[in-house]
Amino acid sequence: MDILLLALLVVVFLGLPVLQMRKQSKQVGVIKDFQSKLAPGMVVQLTSGLHGRLTGIGETTVDIEIAEGVVTTWERAAVLKLVDSVEVGSTEADHLTGRDEIPDDLSSLGDNDFDRDNNEDTDGTDGADRK
Repeated sequence: MDILLLALLVVVFLGLPVLQMRKQSKQVGVIKDFQSKLAPGMVVQLTSGLHGRLTGIGETTVDIEIAEGVVTTWERAAVLKLVDSVEVGSTEADHLTGRDEIPDDLSSLGDNDFDRDNNEDTDGTDGADRK
């Protein structure tokens, strides 16, 4: 009975950590493989949670554009994963995903009674009665 209990304790205290280390080692391998395949133009997430577009790849560092015209340099090891999409409503969502187009009409704003060119309502008033 004592031998069975001892064997169970050995499995719990030695076996489980070994299994956990193997799992973690595989995850690190996947991340390192991804980091070796980085290319300019990819939208990535860093280990800090920052999202940005890769603009330059060095041997140990990467340049990441975090806003239009703002490029920062990071360690290559800080790149965690590829970002497929950026959450809708974030300030840089359109820039990072390549949807920088701004509509040339006001139809997307909901109230389409305002004429931009004449700065007056289309119903003939000057818009002063609007709240």
